[in-house]
Amino acid sequence: MFSFRSLEVFYWTAHLRSFSRAADKLHTTQPTISQRIAAMEGLIGAALFDRSAKPIALTAVGRILFGHSELLLRHVDAMERDLELSNRFEGTVRLGVSETIVQTWLATFLEQAARHFPRLDIDMTVDVTPSMLNALRSGEIDMALMLGPTIVEGFSCLKLRDYALKFYAIPDLVSTDVFSVDSMPMTPIITYPRNTYPYTYLREIIFREIGRIPRIFTNSSISTIEKMALDGLGVALVAEGALSDQALAKMKVLQSDIELQPLSFYAYFQNGVRGEVFEQLAGIALDVASATEL
Repeated sequence: MFSFRSLEVFYWTAHLRSFSRAADKLHTTQPTISQRIAAMEGLIGAALFDRSAKPIALTAVGRILFGHSELLLRHVDAMERDLELSNRFEGTVRLGVSETIVQTWLATFLEQAARHFPRLDIDMTVDVTPSMLNALRSGEIDMALMLGPTIVEGFSCLKLRDYALKFYAIPDLVSTDVFSVDSMPMTPIITYPRNTYPYTYLREIIFREIGRIPRIFTNSSISTIEKMALDGLGVALVAEGALSDQALAKMKVLQSDIELQPLSFYAYFQNGVRGEVFEQLAGIALDVASATEL
């Protein structure tokens, strides 16, 4: 009655609650998605979606078909796994990545993923964690390597690694090897964006300790933070391993009387259909992260 492709189109349209996002997910056009759904509705003789709802919602008939289509697609996934065909997965995974991972072990991860899934394409976005959380929830990406933990409905997570936060500066900027709370208001700190833990915690703890607001320059690009620190514009506060070897040769690590919690990175991956592929990619990320020396 329905082709496998039609059921796949219906499933992702229902799952993402959007014709346009389903088109992006399946690498086709929105008119093609609409035509397939309309053809399915013509065969059934009933609407599958309430198009007046924002976002679109399943009708009673659509909910029945969704349950069956998800079950069928999961059975296909299980069959491929049992026949050891999952490494032959052909398609695109939309991946969000934190820049700390880009600077440390992303290249090795991509190499290992390509070896395990030779037909897999990765559409990658580098962004901060709050933006990637929104992208996961809206269906814009399938998987993310980012800070955690947090709960994202419909996604599983796997802890990858902790990274200590450290202060770095050129010797001419800070004469001692200690960057104390008392000295922080006089020297700018360069770190991650305002909506991240390092910025919010640092600002709060310094104000609480000495009643002054520190000067904090923020940037989402670690390479820019590195360049600013090398130019003597401030003390960099980034995850261990994020700076290049060339930069580390010109800077020193500063001790501090502020106790900073490490950054914990997790792999978030979609449950349900194709979840087996995402879970294997998360496992590859864990292996690579664990083996990487900082």
